[in-house]
Parts: sequence; structure tokens; C-alpha cells
Amino acid sequence: MKLSMHPARRIGMGIAIVTFVSSAYAQSFIAELKTTEHNPARRSEKALLLANSAFDNARDFYNRGEIDRGDAQLDKMTKALNFCVESLQEARKAKYYKKAELNVALLQRRMSSLLEDIDVPERGWAEQTNRMLDQIHDKLLAGVMKK
Repeated sequence: MKLSMHPARRIGMGIAIVTFVSSAYAQSFIAELKTTEHNPARRSEKALLLANSAFDNARDFYNRGEIDRGDAQLDKMTKALNFCVESLQEARKAKYYKKAELNVALLQRRMSSLLEDIDVPERGWAEQTNRMLDQIHDKLLAGVMKK
């Protein structure tokens, strides 16, 4: 029986486990928000706070060299931002979209800075998250523009 595993495969397995655990936490927080906060505008604000907190945690993990944990926090951030967009679609008010759009624009700038700080071989998930941030920002801009 072969006990050693190729390092890349071990890293992949580690990322999958960390992402699953972090995803479960983010999902439980989002599920709790859905049941406790009935106002979609407030839900979106709380989701933005969660996203900002997750980004701060990701930056800390990346600075310490804990790439897998940083990736998991970025995944948590994107889940919170997608929940924010869903809540705003439910609220149907352009003024709430604008606040979220400005917040996501700031996250995009911070993400660009983070990408510059991360070594090229370790950027995989962070670059993917950056592309997802662009898509979320586009959805928010569309919400701002409609009346």
C-alpha cells in the first residue's frame, strides 16, 4: 500500500477540506441571517460586513503564508457578497445597491493590492476570486443603474 501522496495532490486535498469547512461556516451564518433579519437591506449590510471581515482574515493568512486558509476566507467573502446581491435584489431599491457597489469597488482595489503581494504560484484562487469580484461588481452596477 502506497502511503505517500504527490505533494500537489496533498495540497489539493487540503484546499478542498479547508474550503468545505469554511464554506459550512459561511453558509450557517448566511442561513442564520436569512431567518433572523427580515429586512433585506439590513441583511445586505451584514453580508458586506462579513465579506470585509473575511477579506481581512484572508490577507492575514496570506501574510503568514497560510495559503489554504486565505483561500477559504476569500471563498467565504464571495459567498457573503453573492448573498448581499440576492438580498438587494429582494429589496429592489437602487440606493442600497450604490452602497454595496462602493464597498465592492473598495474590495476590488484591496484585492488588487493583495494579488501584488502574493507570489505568482500561489495566486490561483485569489485570481479566481478577483474575477468573481468583477462579476459581482457588474451585478451591483446594473442594480444602481435601473430605476
